[in-house]
Amino acid sequence: MTWHYSRIFSFFLFIFSVFSFFLFSFPFSHADCFEYRDGEESNLLQDLMIVDYWNQRLVEKFPVTYDHLLQGGYFSMPSARMGEEGEFAAGYGYIHPYIHYNLKFQLVNFLEVTGSYRIFKGVDDPVLTPLGFGDFSDKGANIKLSIFSPEDSRYRLPGFAIGMEDFMGTKSFKAYYLVLTQVFLKQNFEVSIGYGTDRIHGWFGGLSWMPFRKSKWNFLRGLSLVMEYDAIPYEDETLEKHPKGRVKKTPWQLGLKYRLWDSFDFSLAYIRGDKLAFTLSTFYNFGSCKGFIPKIHDSLPYRSPVNNQPIGCLRPEDVMIQEFIFAMRDQGFDVSTAWLSDENGCRVLRIYITNLVYREERALRCRLDALLSALAPNNIDEIIIVLDVISMPIQELRYKTAYLNQYKEQEIGKYELNLITPWEEVSGVNPYESILIFQKRPEWWNLEVLPKTNTIFGSSKGKFKYALGLSLNINGFVLDNVYYSMSFGYFFTTNIRQLSDKDRLNPSQLINVRTDIVNYFKCGALTLDEAYLEKVNNWGKGWFTRISLGIFEVEYGGVSTEWLYYPVNSDWAIGMDFAVVKKRTYDGWGFTNKIRKLDGFKPHYLKFLGSQYFLNLYYDWKSTNLEFKVSIGKFLADDFGARTEISRYFCSGLRVGFWYTYTNGKDIINNQTYHDTGVFFSVPLDIFYTKTSRSRWGYGMSAWLRDVGASAYTGTRLYELINQERQ
Repeated sequence: MTWHYSRIFSFFLFIFSVFSFFLFSFPFSHADCFEYRDGEESNLLQDLMIVDYWNQRLVEKFPVTYDHLLQGGYFSMPSARMGEEGEFAAGYGYIHPYIHYNLKFQLVNFLEVTGSYRIFKGVDDPVLTPLGFGDFSDKGANIKLSIFSPEDSRYRLPGFAIGMEDFMGTKSFKAYYLVLTQVFLKQNFEVSIGYGTDRIHGWFGGLSWMPFRKSKWNFLRGLSLVMEYDAIPYEDETLEKHPKGRVKKTPWQLGLKYRLWDSFDFSLAYIRGDKLAFTLSTFYNFGSCKGFIPKIHDSLPYRSPVNNQPIGCLRPEDVMIQEFIFAMRDQGFDVSTAWLSDENGCRVLRIYITNLVYREERALRCRLDALLSALAPNNIDEIIIVLDVISMPIQELRYKTAYLNQYKEQEIGKYELNLITPWEEVSGVNPYESILIFQKRPEWWNLEVLPKTNTIFGSSKGKFKYALGLSLNINGFVLDNVYYSMSFGYFFTTNIRQLSDKDRLNPSQLINVRTDIVNYFKCGALTLDEAYLEKVNNWGKGWFTRISLGIFEVEYGGVSTEWLYYPVNSDWAIGMDFAVVKKRTYDGWGFTNKIRKLDGFKPHYLKFLGSQYFLNLYYDWKSTNLEFKVSIGKFLADDFGARTEISRYFCSGLRVGFWYTYTNGKDIINNQTYHDTGVFFSVPLDIFYTKTSRSRWGYGMSAWLRDVGASAYTGTRLYELINQERQ
C-alpha cells in the first residue's frame, strides 16, 4: 500500500515540476520582439510582420487527441480538451480484451457527447449467445463539460472539465472525474492532471508531445508521442468485468498517435504493461460544412431582362404575370395564384409562391429582391409575396415598389431592403375588389420512389438486423386544398424474420403499443404503409389548424387534429394535438380491435382503441441555435407524463438532438424503472449535390425499444412545417 501511494506522489511531483518549469521558464508572448525603441519610426514591413504574427496566433490551435472512447484524451484517461462544435466522429478500437465501436458528437464548444459499444471478446452472454448473439457486449454513453477551455485564454491558462463515463444503461464502466489540461503551444505539447472516482480511481494524468508539428516535412507533422498514468484498478473484479483484463503490470502507458489529412486518427499503445492497443477513427465538422460539391447548377440571382414597363397596352396583365412565372420558376419558386387589387388607394400585386429549393430564408430573400426589383411594374405601388406550403399560406412580404427601385439603383443595399420589408402575418385578399390574373390548380398526383429501410440493434439473434426495400409514394391534392399521401412498400432482403417479438430478458409488461413492431417488418408481401388525407389552415394572426384522417404509419391509423399558435417573428409557439387510433394488422392492410399484453412471457389480448393528447410548448433560442419542445399529456400505453426534446441546429443545416420522456408507466429493465430516452439527427442532402435542395435524411434511435412514452405519427406536424419556412 505504501508503494502504491509513493507512486502517486512521485507522479504528482513530476507533473507539478513540469508545470512549474514551463510556466516560469518560457514566455507566452513574443510581442516584445516588435516593440519600438524610443525615437524609432515604424515602417510598413515591420507593421506587416506584427499583423501576420498576431493573425497566426489568433487562428493557431494545438490539435486535440482522442482516447479509446473517442473523447478528448490520451489512451484510457481523458483530458480537458475537446473538438469544435458540429464535429462528428466515428471510431474502431481493439483494446485487449475488448473491441470498441465509438461515436462522438460535439453539440456545442463546451459539451462533448460520445457513445461506446464494447464487445467482451471471448466472453459468452449466458442468455443470448446460444441464440446467435455472439460475445457479451455493453453499450454506454459518456459526457464531458468544459468549464474553461485552454483556447479561451489562448493557452495562457489551463483548461478545466468535468465528465462522466458510462452514465446510462448498465453503468458497468461508470466513472466520474475532474481534469486540468495545460497546452504549451510553443513547445508543442500538452499535459493533464485529474482525479476520478469509481472506475477511474484516484489521481491520473497524461502528456502529449508533437515534436514535428512545425516541421517542413508534412508527413511528420501529425505524429504525437503520448504517455499517461492510468488510474483504473484493473485487478478489482467489481470495476473490471472481463477476466482477461485484470492484468496490470504498470500504470504507465506509452504509445504513438498519428493524424492524417486532419480527418483520420491512428493510435498504437502499450497498455497496462501487458498488451498492445490499436484505434482508428475519423472525424469531420458537419456543422460548418458548406457542401462537398460546389453548387454549380444553382441559378444566379436574377439579372435580366429588366422590365419595369407599367401594366397597360404595352404590357398587359397576362403578359406581366407570365414574366414573373417563368423567372420565378428558374429561381426555384412555383407560382400558384396572382391577384391585382386596390387597397387603401394603392395598387397591389399579390403573388402566392411555393419555395421549392432554398433551406435558408436569406437565400430566398436574395433571389426575391433581385427578381422583383427587375420586373416590378412602375404603376404598382406594392408587391405582396405570400409563402405557401401544401396549399396553406404561412407568411408574407410586402415590398414597396419605391424601395425596390432604390435597391435596383443601388441607393440602398439588401440589408436596408430586408429591414424595411419584414415578414408579416398573411393578409386576406378581398375577391370583390381584386382581379384574379392567374391560378394554377395544385398537382393532383406526384410519384416518388424512395428506399425503405428498418434497422434494429442489439437483437437476440445477431447484433444488427436490417430490412431493405423500396417505397412507392404517391401524393398530391384533391378538391384543390386537401392533401393526400399514399405509400406502398416491399422488402427485398431482410434478416428480421427470425427475430423474436419479445425482449428475452426484460419483456414489456405494458400493452404492446410499440414493442411488437418487429412483426410488421416480417411481412414478405407488398404493404400499405401510409394512406391519409390532411387539411391545414391558416386562420390569421398566428393561428393554424390541421385535421388528418387515414392510415398514418405501419402500426396505426385513425383521425387526429391539431392547433398551433405561432406568430411571425416569434421565438416561441404553443399548441395542442389529439388523436384516436386503431391498431393495424401485421400484414399491413387491415385493422384489429385487439392488442397484446404480456404477463411475464405469456401473451393475452385486450380490446384496444388508442388515444393520445398533448399540450405542446416550443421555444427557438436563436442566439444559441438551440430548440426546445415539451409535450405534456397522455401516451398510447395509457401512461401520463412529459416528453422533452432538445436539438441543436447548425449553419450547414445539420440538426442533432435528444429526447427524454418521464411518465407514470412502470416499465422495468434490469430491476430499474425505464424512461424513454433517445437521440436523433437530420442531415440536409444538398451537401452531396451540385445544387441547392430542401431534401433531408433523418434517423432516430431509442436506448431501448419499449412501450412507455410511445406515441403514433398522425400526419404533418404544424410547428415543423412552419419552422422550416422560417429558418
